[in-house]
Amino acid sequence: MSFGERAGAALGRQLARPSGVCGHIVGMLMRFANRKPNRRLIEELDIRPHHRVLDIGCADGSVLAGLRGVAYRAGVDQSGAMVHAARRRLAIAIGTGRASIVQSDMLALPFPNHSFDRLIASNVLYFCREVPGFLAECRRVGRDGARLGIYVTSKRSMASWSFASAATHRHFDRADLEEVFAAAGIKREAYRVDTISLPRGIEGLIAIVEL
Repeated sequence: MSFGERAGAALGRQLARPSGVCGHIVGMLMRFANRKPNRRLIEELDIRPHHRVLDIGCADGSVLAGLRGVAYRAGVDQSGAMVHAARRRLAIAIGTGRASIVQSDMLALPFPNHSFDRLIASNVLYFCREVPGFLAECRRVGRDGARLGIYVTSKRSMASWSFASAATHRHFDRADLEEVFAAAGIKREAYRVDTISLPRGIEGLIAIVEL
């Protein structure tokens, strides 16, 4: 394996689970790179002041920090470094009981049934080993009328990225998303998938799922 390939693999592992000093740097880069897709995702979810919102793979908590007006904010991430950063960012809301950040696996969300109105899963499906199981967990913690917003960069755009190889990332196109939704028992009329154009010709996919 060349130096470039080794570096790409190391970055891919950091994206999956940021850790140490490099993890904090990766977290900052992710925050800036994800601004446009996250903004679009929040718009599409139509988040209202009375909503309880869960960010799955919340990283440093920057998305949740921008949702100050909602009733409750919660985040989960498997990275201890990101959980620490998110707790610092939302310290005031956590202190007043209006937010929580938990280190956890996305396949075992640490919340009771029917806890949230809106769920966000931005740039996390690449690292999910069993997507239908993840979607079942989202349904479990979702309230009546809950919506899940998913963002992934498309398979076409990720194909040339050495840091996003099959060793660390699962790739998706529209058909792949439709396949996992069907496997999870989500009917075609319960979701839509839209394309979003990002800088440098990058193509992303946003899915809004009625849970």
